[in-house]
Amino acid sequence: MIKYFKISLVLMALLTQACVHFAKPELDHSAQIAEYQEPEKGVLALDFNKGVIDDFSGELYSWWGADGITLSRKVDTFKVVIKNVGSMYVPFGREITGLDFTKNNAIRIRMRAEGKVSPTVRLDLKDNLGRTTNASATQVKVPVNQPYTDYYFNYKDKWKQGWPDNQIVDPSLVSTVMFFVNPGMTDWTGTLYVDEIVAMDYEKIPKKEGGTGGVIDAFDDEPSAWWTGSSKIALEKIADVDVVKISSEGAGANYETFGRSFDQIDFTKAPIIRLRARAENAAGSVDPKIRFAIKDKDGFTANEFNMSETIESGTEFKNYYFNFTGKYSQTYPDNHTVNPKEIEAMVLFINSGGPAYNGVIYFDEIEIITEKRYEELKKK
Repeated sequence: MIKYFKISLVLMALLTQACVHFAKPELDHSAQIAEYQEPEKGVLALDFNKGVIDDFSGELYSWWGADGITLSRKVDTFKVVIKNVGSMYVPFGREITGLDFTKNNAIRIRMRAEGKVSPTVRLDLKDNLGRTTNASATQVKVPVNQPYTDYYFNYKDKWKQGWPDNQIVDPSLVSTVMFFVNPGMTDWTGTLYVDEIVAMDYEKIPKKEGGTGGVIDAFDDEPSAWWTGSSKIALEKIADVDVVKISSEGAGANYETFGRSFDQIDFTKAPIIRLRARAENAAGSVDPKIRFAIKDKDGFTANEFNMSETIESGTEFKNYYFNFTGKYSQTYPDNHTVNPKEIEAMVLFINSGGPAYNGVIYFDEIEIITEKRYEELKKK
């Protein structure tokens, strides 16, 4: 009995010593605190190569294209041959050293175009995570067969992605410039020549005073300046008549669009669109509604207010008026003020968000007019 008691005392002593070794240690958390790391940023775009993104003095190693687009370099000029590209948003572009655009927000491109009709050129910027400035289109119209001209792409307040989902684009780490020709519009065939691509301060973009209105289209030529955003809408000129025929096969519920660009107009001086039109409805369709939205040079669209008029069916053309006074605000894809002094495009809808329309609408003339001219016309 005494032996067992002694053995027990020995075991207890050993266990007591072991507990000393297995006691929970006290951690010093000061060694675990991560130090603050500055977010990664690119090189300031205005400092890198004096702002020159490409002057085509070297080979096109960083450029890439797609089907229907052929890229080549001739002396110090970038030649882009395009065949039937536009409606499907086919891009070409260049990978660049990560650049920080937070202090400049703009790009100047010197270019010209050759072809039968003038193309629309859009430039999107992509950050290092693949997010793209596509929520608001930054684009210009390039007249064909004209000398080189400087075109300006302003990204101030446009660092947002709208497709395939809504994201904020990082302007401090831009890794790609991506071009589209006639994006979502009628396919274009021709050649684009680019002489220089340069980052710049958006505040140094030359100011251009808008015109005081005038005729946008009298449809005496083919409607090549127009684009359609859906296969449900088609435009064609009526032979020997200064009228365009707009055919609709079910446009309406999905906000199908068509439209065109024009020389800059100051809508504070001439705020009213006059449309001369008539309709021919297919069986089962009632008179369609035409809705107008206007877009400023930075791509913001006055779409908060539903500027619609019902186009009467019949054989006679009638005037319809769309007064944008005080209605210069965008609510889709985000809220933004539209600059009425620098309007450069119009977007039209047939039965926007409403029942599908089947039939034909004829446009005879579109004109931007003053309130004084509107009052004169209403008296006739």
